[in-house]
Amino acid sequence: MAKETAKLADICRGVLDTANLNDMAGLAMGLMIGDEIFVDSRGFRNYITGDKMKPNDIFHCASISKTFTSTGIMKLVDQKKLDLQDKLVDLLPYLSIADKRCEKVRLHHMLSHISGLQDIEELDWKSAEKGEDSLRKHAISDEVKRVVMNSDPEDFEFMYSDLSYDLLGLIIQEFSGQSFEEFIAENFFKPAGMGDTTFLTFERTAGSLELDNVDKAGMAMPHRRKADGSVVLETVYPYSRQHAPSSTLTSNTVDLLRWARFNLDKKAVSAESYDKMWTERVDAPDKGAEMGMGWFIRNQDGFRLIGHEGGDVGFRTSFWLCPQLDAAMVILSNTSEAPIEPVSENFFSAVVQAL
Repeated sequence: MAKETAKLADICRGVLDTANLNDMAGLAMGLMIGDEIFVDSRGFRNYITGDKMKPNDIFHCASISKTFTSTGIMKLVDQKKLDLQDKLVDLLPYLSIADKRCEKVRLHHMLSHISGLQDIEELDWKSAEKGEDSLRKHAISDEVKRVVMNSDPEDFEFMYSDLSYDLLGLIIQEFSGQSFEEFIAENFFKPAGMGDTTFLTFERTAGSLELDNVDKAGMAMPHRRKADGSVVLETVYPYSRQHAPSSTLTSNTVDLLRWARFNLDKKAVSAESYDKMWTERVDAPDKGAEMGMGWFIRNQDGFRLIGHEGGDVGFRTSFWLCPQLDAAMVILSNTSEAPIEPVSENFFSAVVQAL
C-alpha cells in the first residue's frame, strides 16, 4: 500500500473504529485526497442474516440524488435550453397547482429550496412506479394539484422541498429530449466512470423492489432501530421512479468518490455554473449549513465543505467535497436512525488533523 493510501486507510479505520455501530446495522465509508482513495466498511449488509457489509456494496443514496439533478439543470442552462429566470408554469404548462403563488416560482427558486412549494407529506414507496412517464404522472396528480405554498418565493425563505426536485427532474426530461435517467447517465455517470451507479434501481433487482429481490441482488438492506435498541429490517425499499430526481440514486463509495473527482475537476458544467451552484444564497438553519443551488455549503475546522446529506426509509448518507484540500468523503449507512452528522464531522476533523 502506497504511503498516501496508507494515511487515508488510517483515517478511515480510525473513524470507523470509533463510530457507535450499536446505532446502525452497517456503515461504509470512502475518502479521497488528490488521486488517492480508500474505502472500508463495518457491520452488516443484512443484519438479520449476518451478511457482512463490504466497502463497495450498493446503497440507496437518498438526497445525494439532488446534486445530480441540480447539476443536470445547470448543464441545460449552459446549453441555453433553460434560463434560471424561467418560470415553472411556463416550463411545465400542464402543471395545475391551485395556489396562485406558484405562478411566481422560477427555476432558481426551486434549485435553492426557496420556491415555497410545500413538500409531499410522505413519499409512497409501497407502490413503486417504474414507467418512463412516472415524473409527468406525478406532476399532474391530484396530490400535487392540492399542494399549498408554504411561502411566497419572493420572500426568499428556505423550505426544503423534494417536490421541487422531482419537478426539476421532469424539466430535464422535457427540455433534454431524453428520460431523466438517460440524461444523467450520459452526461455524468458515463464520463465520470460511475459504472455501479443508476437511478433505475429496479434494473438491479429483476424488476421487483421486494426486499427478497433486493437481498438477492446483494444490495445494502434497509434497517431501523426500535425503541428497545434492537435492529430490524424495514418493510419496504425506498424506490419509486416519480421521486428519482429527489431521492432514489443507488451507488457505492467508490462511484460517489468518482462523482466528487468529476466535480472537483469542474468537468460536469461550466465554471460559471459551478460558481452559481457553490455560492451561498440562503441560510438553511435546520441543516446546519447554507444552500447554494442544489448543494449545501458548510464551514468546519477553517475549511469550506460543499455537498449533501440524505435520509430515507432505512438509509442515511453523507457526501462532502473540500476544494481547498482537493478532498472528498462519503459515508453510507443502512439504518434510518444512524447518527450521520456527528460521524461526518468527526471524519473531516480526522482528515484535517492528519494532513
